[in-house]
This record gives sequence, structure tokens and C-alpha cells, in this order.
Amino acid sequence: MWMIVVILSVLLGVCFYVYKSRRSNLRRIHGEGQGIFITGCDTGFGYDLAKRLDGLGFRVFAGCLNSNGKEAGELARSCSKLLSVVQLDVTKEDQITSAKAYVETVHRNIGCGLWALVNNAGIDCYGDIEFSPTEFYRRVADVNLFGMVHVTKTFLPMIRKSKGRVINNTSVKGRLSLPRISVYGITKYGGENFSDCLRLEMRKFGVKVVIVEPGNFGGVTGILSGSNLNRLKDDKETMWNRADPEVKQVYGRKYLESQFSELERAADTSCRTTTPVIDAFEDAVTLENPRTRYLVHGGRGLFDKCCVYATLNSYLPTAWMDFLVDRWFNSSGVAEIGI
Repeated sequence: MWMIVVILSVLLGVCFYVYKSRRSNLRRIHGEGQGIFITGCDTGFGYDLAKRLDGLGFRVFAGCLNSNGKEAGELARSCSKLLSVVQLDVTKEDQITSAKAYVETVHRNIGCGLWALVNNAGIDCYGDIEFSPTEFYRRVADVNLFGMVHVTKTFLPMIRKSKGRVINNTSVKGRLSLPRISVYGITKYGGENFSDCLRLEMRKFGVKVVIVEPGNFGGVTGILSGSNLNRLKDDKETMWNRADPEVKQVYGRKYLESQFSELERAADTSCRTTTPVIDAFEDAVTLENPRTRYLVHGGRGLFDKCCVYATLNSYLPTAWMDFLVDRWFNSSGVAEIGI
């Protein structure tokens, strides 16, 4: 009998702990007037997040690649006076320094501080390793990885003082290796590692570090459309023109064309709204105890296959994952090799 009492007591204790933990995890901070700096606000996630947090009363500093551009102007007009558009190319040291100086000036005048830094700026690249020039790796890493590192190191003293948080936008492709995304993927894996190291180092200061990993949202963010898609098409021509003659002979032009046709079709399979990702960002900014990682499923089907594979990747042997990825992601263009 006493054994039953002990077991029931333990179960009740566990249930109470889970209940209290869940309630604690759902408590939100009051953000009225607190400073938030977001990079990459010209379009996509950054643009929508700036509007969301402005609506919640935060003082948003929206870093834009072109602060005088049409998108930046629309963002400023659609938000309150608490939002400031800030010129920021994350590859330019002088612009990062100027952005910090501006935030510090606003803080001295009104005492907003800096509660959160959201590293969102990023660019894409697509293509087989043998076709991708080394300069493509440097160009994408300058934005996606070294831009994140430089901006974080610049603003970290302000985040430490507020005991706030750093939120880094990586990708599902920072947890899953796929063919033709090495240029992009290594920057996202790097962003994951940088975030993990930073989280451990900042624990002693009470600073939280959160990672948001969007799945298939490329069609709605603009990264696979408009000027970005045109840049990717230009990259395709550069790849072909600079490829070694032996590589051209082995792969063939039709193979390269088929890869980029697949890329254009990919936009049609992505989620139609950024809302799931913006919800994750909002939780990361406002919850007292946010999750360490937010893997956000996108796509238009029943599931986001990249997110499903990323989850499986944490449990299945590498050989199994290679087989699955090869069957689902690696068949495109094989018939055209050498043509």
C-alpha cells in the first residue's frame, strides 16, 4: 500500500512541476518602449517582425540594406513613431558602428536600452560544389555568418547590461545537409555553432540566446523571387562561364539548367505567409523563458519535408540519412548529366 502512495506522490509531483514550468514558460515581459534591433528589415521576416514588434510597443531599430529604398519607406510609414529605420549593410564595419552609436544616442535621450538583438539579414546561393566559385562562399559568409558575428559583438555590451537576449535566424539547413546548398548551408551550420557557443558563454550574465530555424518559406520572403532570383540566375551564368572545361563536359549545360529550374519551382511549394516564423520570433523576444530553438515548419503540403528530415537527422545513422536524402533530394537533373 505504501508503495502505491509513494508512486502516486511522485507522479503528482512530476505533474505539478510540469504545470509550473509551462506556466512559467508562458509568462511574457512588458516591452513598452524597450529597444529591439533587427537586421535585414527591407523585406521578408525582418520587415514583418519589425511591424509586429512595433505593434507591441517596442522601440524598434530596423536595420535596412537600403534605408532610402521603397521598402524601408513603406515600413516607416506603416509603423508608429517608435520605429526607426537605420542604414545597415552587415558587411560594412562603419555602418555597424554608426548603427550602434545611433542606438546609444536614443538610449541616452529616452532610456530605451536594448532588450534584444535579432540577426536576420541573409542571402542565398545554390549550386553544386564543383560549379561554385570560392568567391561565392566568401560573399555569402560575409553576410550570413560574419555579419551575424560582427553585429553581435558590437551590440553585446548593451544586451549584457539589460540582461536581454540575442536571437539568430539560421535555417532548417543549419541542421540538415542537402545537395547543392553548400555555399548557403555552411553559413547556417556556422550560425548554429556560433549561437550555441554564445549561449553557453552568456549564461553567467543572464543573457539568453535563441535560434529560429525556418523551414520552407523561400517563396514568401522574397529570397526566391524578384531581384534575389535574378541574382541567383546571374550566379548560374557565372558558374558555367568559370567552370573548368572538364567539369562542363562531365555535368553538361542541361544539368545546370535543370537545377535552377527546380529552384524556381521551389518558390511555389513554400508557405504562403511568414506568420509562423514571426510568431516564433515574438516568443523568442517576449517570453521570460523562451525555447533554445524554434524549428518552424513551412511548405504548403501536409508537412515540411526539410523539417521532418532535420528532426530525423538527430536520431538516424548517417548512412540512413544519406539514403533518404539521396532518394528525395538528389535525383533532379541526373538524367541530364553529360548532355
